[in-house]
Amino acid sequence: MKLNKTIFPVIIASSLLFTACKCDKAQVVAPIANQELEENEIPTTPARIDADGNYIYDVGNTMEIELPDGRKISVGENSTENRVFLMLNDPNFNVLEDRTQGWVTLDRVYFTSGSAELTNNSENQINNLIQVLEAFPSAIIKLGGYTDSTGDDATNLRVSTERAKVVAKKFLDAGIDASRIEHEGYGAQHFVCQANDTDECKAQNRRVDLRIMKK
Repeated sequence: MKLNKTIFPVIIASSLLFTACKCDKAQVVAPIANQELEENEIPTTPARIDADGNYIYDVGNTMEIELPDGRKISVGENSTENRVFLMLNDPNFNVLEDRTQGWVTLDRVYFTSGSAELTNNSENQINNLIQVLEAFPSAIIKLGGYTDSTGDDATNLRVSTERAKVVAKKFLDAGIDASRIEHEGYGAQHFVCQANDTDECKAQNRRVDLRIMKK
């Protein structure tokens, strides 16, 4: 077969490039062939809030963790469940004395707007966390409820308190002893997205956080 003289040097150059590069797979970005943006077309990124205004977290790839009692649960590698498990399972992890530190946001626990009613898709994460606590029977946690700055302070404090209480009740109803579950509402305090000026930012501030109080 006769090679085109123009193409042949390109093939050799490409071959040498890939031979010389000892990149990790994560560093290799494949080119997109024959794909151009239409004139005036702006590339978009996926929305970070859902139709109900809840923030969508990237929990990573699904993985399986084995709890000390032998049970296995499937969780996202960046999920709250995995982070809590890693802390409780790490012999070198120590609970910080500073109670403003060590909080982890429940990344898939949502409420209907303006209320303390959990959405149906919140059950999975709560059930996973219940299993984690069952596997570490000496652990004590605190749940904190938070809102954005919409509404008056009294309403925000009430809603955040009710939300933390509702999640705590899920643990209690599952048989976790009441001495192991603390909860408190903080209203529009302790923003994780300080600007609090966009729908996406406010959605991050409307949340329930968890803190390990005793390992």
